[in-house]
Amino acid sequence: MSKNFIIALFIAGALVAQQKEIKLGKVNIEGNTLTSETMIRYTAGLMESKSIAPGDFSRAVKRLWRLGLFSDIQIRIDNENDEGIDITIVVKENYILGKIKYKGNKKIKDKKFDEELELRSGMRIRPNMIMSIINDMKALYAEDGYLLVDIKGELKELKEVSESSDVKKKQTRDIVFNIKENKKVKLRNIIFEGNENFSSFRLRRVMKETKRQRWYLFWRSHYDKKKYDEDKINLINFYRKEGYRDVTIVTDSISYNKNKKSMFIHITLVEGPQYHYRNFSWEGNSLYSDDQLAQALDLKKGEQYNEEEFNIAVYERMHGLYMDRGYIYSNVQPRFTPVGLDSLDIHFEI
Repeated sequence: MSKNFIIALFIAGALVAQQKEIKLGKVNIEGNTLTSETMIRYTAGLMESKSIAPGDFSRAVKRLWRLGLFSDIQIRIDNENDEGIDITIVVKENYILGKIKYKGNKKIKDKKFDEELELRSGMRIRPNMIMSIINDMKALYAEDGYLLVDIKGELKELKEVSESSDVKKKQTRDIVFNIKENKKVKLRNIIFEGNENFSSFRLRRVMKETKRQRWYLFWRSHYDKKKYDEDKINLINFYRKEGYRDVTIVTDSISYNKNKKSMFIHITLVEGPQYHYRNFSWEGNSLYSDDQLAQALDLKKGEQYNEEEFNIAVYERMHGLYMDRGYIYSNVQPRFTPVGLDSLDIHFEI
């Protein structure tokens, strides 16, 4: 927020403390080259001779900001007297996008960038837009294993602009992206911490799409962020099938060796206890007795918790009884209560 805008709000606040409304005198506009003064006044809601309420200055700035046409908006108080105040709305307009140019890209063609980024000439270049585009470009490179790509973007004035050029051309800028792709990064190792009940070798086998690359396994694909995220879910599901219902991935991070040609994934786990069933109870069941539901559930006390088998038991076998009788809107909600170090009481609300 600009200093002038803060001063404007401060003065307006002081006036509001003295009177319920502030009457506007002149409302001047500065800094606009393409946007009409009428549009700015109308959008801001600050019209000459109009009485404004507390908070109208901040609301005016928010409305103008939402247009996406300006990179800076200030409200300056020029004059204050018994009849009211004169203000100036000072704006700095966003540039208009001309051409998009890519330099240094060999692995990803211009056409793919254009299709994925969905940029078009004539749109306004908003603040932080270039950084957002660079992040999207890096994500595209990451999908192909180029995790160390370096991209810089800059605005360039049109070469043919002169003093006699029209206002729109003077306000137009090309964006040039300078790309240094660097080499693909190979995943050398997946390092686990906190895995007390399963070896790192066993856990790496669970991660089917994220594999260490070795020279004798040259066909293995590169690191893929989306597949890695899927493998983290597979890792959690593996633990829960083995009874570790509370397992959590506390942190996961990536590091590189000195020449940045190899990467390492670090995963820290908290496994939690391995649970076993202790008691089952039901509430709200009138169509079937507790014994009938327990028989359909077919889970035994003392048996190791397995999330996959539990879901089949509840939502296919037990809930299936109600579905077979036409109770398609019936609902079964299990409530888990840990007991002691490694036991679960499960109460079903039907």
